[in-house]
Amino acid sequence: MSSKNLVICDPDSEYAARLAVYFSGKRELAFQVKTCSCPQQIQPILEKGTIDFLMLAEEFYEPYPDEVVKTSGKLILLSSEKREICADSCPSVFKYQPAENIFTELLQICAKEKQEDILKIRKDKEGRIIGFYSPVRRLGQTAMALEMSRELSKKENVLYLNLETYAGIDGYFPDETQKNLSVLLYYLKQETRNLGLILAGLICQCEGVDYIPPVQIPDDLKEISADEWIWLFEEILTGSIYDVLILDIGESIQGIVKILNVCDEIYMPVSDDRSAASKIRQFERMLLQSGSSETAERVVRCDFRRTAAGKNYEKARSIKGNRR
Repeated sequence: MSSKNLVICDPDSEYAARLAVYFSGKRELAFQVKTCSCPQQIQPILEKGTIDFLMLAEEFYEPYPDEVVKTSGKLILLSSEKREICADSCPSVFKYQPAENIFTELLQICAKEKQEDILKIRKDKEGRIIGFYSPVRRLGQTAMALEMSRELSKKENVLYLNLETYAGIDGYFPDETQKNLSVLLYYLKQETRNLGLILAGLICQCEGVDYIPPVQIPDDLKEISADEWIWLFEEILTGSIYDVLILDIGESIQGIVKILNVCDEIYMPVSDDRSAASKIRQFERMLLQSGSSETAERVVRCDFRRTAAGKNYEKARSIKGNRR
C-alpha cells in the first residue's frame, strides 16, 4: 500500500517539525509527513505529488482559502482555541496540547471520513494469539505476560491486552482516564467497522511494549461476550500492524474456555501448594469435561517464582512436551 502524504503548515516551524517527528514515529500510520511555514510553500510540495491531508494553522486559512482548498485533500485546521468545527465547517484540532492528543483527534477525524487506508497493515504471515490464564491468582501472571511481550516485541509487532478486572493501575500501568480499553469496547458494542483507527488512537507504549491501558470500570469487561472478544481479536490481527496478540486473562471474562480455544499458545502460572494445586486440577478437569481436550494439551504450566524474570517463558517453551 502506498503512503499518504500529510503536510503540516504552521508559522512556528519548530512546532511543525516536532509534530512531524511525532507523526513519523507512529509506525502504524501510512504517512509521509512534510512541513512548511506558509501557504506559498504548499504549491512546490504539490508539484512533487498529491497532498492527502493538510494540517493548516488557522490564521492562514482566511487569507488563502481558495488556494488552500484547491491544493489539499482533507483540510484540518490547527486552532489556537478549543473547538471542533471552524471556517466553513472544516474540522479543527487544538494545537496547544500534547502531540499524542493531536494524533488521537486526527484518527477520529479520519474515522468519521472513513479514511481507514491511512493505516499500515503489514502481514507476511498469519497472526497468533498467546494467552496467559490461571485459576490461581497472585502467581506473577501479569509480570510474565509483560516480560514475554517485551521479548517478542524485539522481533515482532506485539500488542498486549490486559483483561483483568483490577489490572494494577498506577502499578503496572499509568492511570489513563481518557484512553483505555473501555473506549475500544464501546466502539465494539456499536459494531463500528473501522476499529483499526480507534485502536491506533489508544495504543500506548512502555519499555518497548505496545498496549492499551486496561479498563477502569470492571463491568466494562463483564458485558462483552466471548464471541465479541474473539471477533475483536481477529479484527486486530487482520486490520492492524500487529502479528502477535498477548492476552492477560482475568476471571471476569465471559467464556474463558472459548477464548482459550482460539489461543495458539497458553501459559498457566502454577504453584505446588495444596490449595493452588487443587484449583489447577479442577480447572484441567473442567477443560476435559467441556470437550476442550485439545486446548488442555496446549496449556504450559509455569512457576514464575522459581525462574529468573525474563527467562521463565523460555523455560516454559522448552517443556511443552511435558505439560501434564
